[in-house]
Amino acid sequence: MRYIFLVFVLSVILGFSLEAGAVTVGPAKLDYSVDPGDIIEGQFFVMNEGNETQTFYPVFEKFKEENGEKIFLKEKSDLATWIKTDSSVTLGPGAQKDVAFKIEIPKDAGPGGHFAVVWWGTVPPGDGGQVAIAVRAGILLLIRVSGDIQEEGRILSFQAANSKKIFWSAPVSFQVVFNNDGNVHLKPAGTITIKNILGRVSGEITVNPYALQVLPQSKRTFEEKWTPPRFAFGLYKAKANFIFGESRKNVSQGFWFLLIPLKTLVLIILILAMILFILPLGIKKYNQWIVAKYSGQPPPEPPEPPKIPEFIPETKKESKKSNTKTKRIQRKKKIKAL
Repeated sequence: MRYIFLVFVLSVILGFSLEAGAVTVGPAKLDYSVDPGDIIEGQFFVMNEGNETQTFYPVFEKFKEENGEKIFLKEKSDLATWIKTDSSVTLGPGAQKDVAFKIEIPKDAGPGGHFAVVWWGTVPPGDGGQVAIAVRAGILLLIRVSGDIQEEGRILSFQAANSKKIFWSAPVSFQVVFNNDGNVHLKPAGTITIKNILGRVSGEITVNPYALQVLPQSKRTFEEKWTPPRFAFGLYKAKANFIFGESRKNVSQGFWFLLIPLKTLVLIILILAMILFILPLGIKKYNQWIVAKYSGQPPPEPPEPPKIPEFIPETKKESKKSNTKTKRIQRKKKIKAL
């Protein structure tokens, strides 16, 4: 029974038709916005998945939600009295049929949301008023009647999973609890934005991408995960922002958390150790080696500058005597040569 219920919920979330036992119906959900006095016409499809001919009967019930989980009530919804469809459908093995339906909205219909589930099963409505779980499948109806519409919602809480403030590893899990205080179902959608201590955006996550509804006077928890960029480290602020309703109202809430990935922490410690201890020790060892290598040897003396010959200018007399002496020496050399 639990398995079949989970399959039903999954089909509603994903928008697919639901199969339970020997019957498949669709669409999984119908959502309308109407005015009092309107008439809606459409079709269900019903398919016999069994190996024998079966007759299927519709049964209408109320449903509500508690934290996103649907609870089906035995009492009939006022919406059930507005629906007209075939009282039964007989199908052979593997056969499928489109079943017409009509929803007549009363002129005095109350404004706001009206909700019902249409079960198709093999047990007639008069037999206990409820179709056996194992052989029934359901279609959700959500009707919004115009008038005094109250679109009110708020974020009850926004926090990390298990109320954690410090994360030693990624990813970081968030939980946003949205409460519908109005009288119509809402489909809140928005983002969770993560910024570092400098105000720069480090990540952004889409919340409620499948547009799941929150019924009036109920709440729903949305869970999302953030995988930070590599080497992310430090203090961050996460802010959840929701937009909802036809009036596009906005609500937001935020909180601070600390991200200290162990691998990044170890790397930072190693770098600091190198800067504070290993590097100074290496410089000290190098200085000791330099001192030991050159100890006991006096520093070399600087080379003497080259001597420039002193130039003493000659007087005119000395210059004349020098020329006369030079001429005598030249004559003697010529005489010897002869």
